[in-house]
Amino acid sequence: MQLCSLARGALSALLLLSAVPAALGDSDYIETNVNNLRQFNLEPPFVDEGVQMRYYDYGGDAIINTISHIRLTPDLPSRIGWLWSNTPLPNDYWKVEFDFKIGGKGGYLYGDGMGFFVTKERAVAGPVFGNQDNFHGLGVFFDTYANGKHEFSLPFVMGMLGDGKTPYDGAHDGGANRLGMCEAYFRNLRDHSRASVTYLKGSFVQVQIQLQPNDKWMDCFTISNVTLPEDSYLGFAALTGDISDNHDLLAVRAETLSAEALKNYNAMPHLPKNVVAKVAGTSFFGFVFKALLLVGVCGGLFVAYKKYSADSARRF
Repeated sequence: MQLCSLARGALSALLLLSAVPAALGDSDYIETNVNNLRQFNLEPPFVDEGVQMRYYDYGGDAIINTISHIRLTPDLPSRIGWLWSNTPLPNDYWKVEFDFKIGGKGGYLYGDGMGFFVTKERAVAGPVFGNQDNFHGLGVFFDTYANGKHEFSLPFVMGMLGDGKTPYDGAHDGGANRLGMCEAYFRNLRDHSRASVTYLKGSFVQVQIQLQPNDKWMDCFTISNVTLPEDSYLGFAALTGDISDNHDLLAVRAETLSAEALKNYNAMPHLPKNVVAKVAGTSFFGFVFKALLLVGVCGGLFVAYKKYSADSARRF
């Protein structure tokens, strides 16, 4: 009977453990309380039965290949293409992950690059990787052509926050606007690359890169103290000049948190402002805590069983 009581107690402890949110140091709570933003998701064939895109608009030189990709620009000079959502992203929290492929026939000279945008304005073509200049919101640029000399290598990824008034520093590849960057050789790879952009209002924007499908995710950069304009739209754009590349978008996936989960997430003391939260996956310390607790429970059961066996042997 004592063993049964201990077993019931252990089971209760394990059930309680499985219900503990991220306050123990992991992000299982976040991972299991996400809402899929289906209106922002894209995958082949990209269009509905009427050969229309319900939640996006596209233009310029962008072409939809219903089998595999959306080509923002072909590998031809002086092309510009864009794709924009027609509904705004959530204001408090979102995570957008997208597959892309950039490359072409150019061996030494190629460009110019692709941009990921979350801005107040939408669907206005321009010189900033296919989007208008003086935009208001977030721009993440996948730059493949150097307009000047740098201490870092290209291609590279950089982030900029536009205030609606400050132009992009194109002559220096965004040097005056650059709030974070990383080198990432994503051009002319065998398979597609993947990027993830996560935003928490008032806290951070985090950018991660996976160069090939089986590679580990790389932390590219984090920008702190970020509050984007309310009701901002999601956009992708690309640009070529005298030199060129194919700029292809293969898939988009977006998610947010439920209202209750977001409330609890913001209240967690172990996630201070300006610290990047591990939105996907379980942290090492959370895993160790659970493992140690499980070992302790199993050890207690084993000791209780030995004592129970010894008491039974003495009685008989």
